[in-house]
Amino acid sequence: MSHSKELLNDKNSRSNDLSIFTRNHYINLISCILIWLSGSIFIIKLFEKPAVELILYTVIFPAIIILIERTEKHYKVRLTKNALFLIVLIAAAAAIVLYRLNYIDYPPIAGFLILCLIIFYHAQNVKMSLIQLTVIIFSPVLYSELISFSGLFALSVLTALSIFISDRFLQSIKFNWKFFLVAFLFGVTLSTHLITGCVYLVYLLYAFRNNFSRGFIFILFMLVIYAAVTFLANEGYIAVQVSHAHLLGLIPVWVKILLLILTFYIGWIAADFQEVLFSSGVILFLTFIVSLVFKISQIGWSRNEIDFSLAIIAIPFLVLSIKEYKVDRFLGKVLN
Repeated sequence: MSHSKELLNDKNSRSNDLSIFTRNHYINLISCILIWLSGSIFIIKLFEKPAVELILYTVIFPAIIILIERTEKHYKVRLTKNALFLIVLIAAAAAIVLYRLNYIDYPPIAGFLILCLIIFYHAQNVKMSLIQLTVIIFSPVLYSELISFSGLFALSVLTALSIFISDRFLQSIKFNWKFFLVAFLFGVTLSTHLITGCVYLVYLLYAFRNNFSRGFIFILFMLVIYAAVTFLANEGYIAVQVSHAHLLGLIPVWVKILLLILTFYIGWIAADFQEVLFSSGVILFLTFIVSLVFKISQIGWSRNEIDFSLAIIAIPFLVLSIKEYKVDRFLGKVLN
């Protein structure tokens, strides 16, 4: 009887570990909270008296996520990733019509499609695909980016895509064309906005901390490509659309140094790829908040001058970090 009780407790413990939102699933909880916070900040800017809108958003956002999690048995047989992908294609086709009517720009459409492809490829099952799609679709900041194009959403998605490609191609220890292709991709993306360096630093410390010589060659080649693209842009041979001043221009040097130190530390302690995505999202969101604070301190609270849609740069990483995973019961650490 005692043995059966222990087996039952162990089974229940494993079931709880594989849940998505327990109190120890810090990555999922914090990611959703930050995404909700970015949406709430945007609602505060959009409406003069946002109390009702904030309450509705605060209730609807978690309710739909919980509903998807609790009703999996009702849709997991009928709904497939292919069906979801077809729905996304229909939505993209509708978005292209809006683009032709000059309501939205094309880079956010491309960024949304690429993010959906990553979700379908990366998510463990239909439930996780639905949850990740719901989180991004119910973020008001996404629609702000579609209307007032800053370029950061597409840039963030491309950065996420590049580290997904890298994580697959850099498994081999050989110096082949894939190694240098990924370094080239990192260098080109870095040249569009220096903020992507935070993501790459976290990932490269995670990927190469056991092979410094290989990591040094990768970073050196990446910086050569970055310097070459920057030189060509400065000479007018190519155009770089995303300005470095969007997020970093108002932040003092000493704060940038602190953020850099924090990025080094987080990259060094990242345990797996999920923590890389989560840490990148947190750093980008923290950068946005710091930039927001310094901008308000300089120009005051001005709804027309402050661009809250810049928070979109962190959201793809936070969305992609949400998944089913086992955790340590007491510390909440990711377990393989």
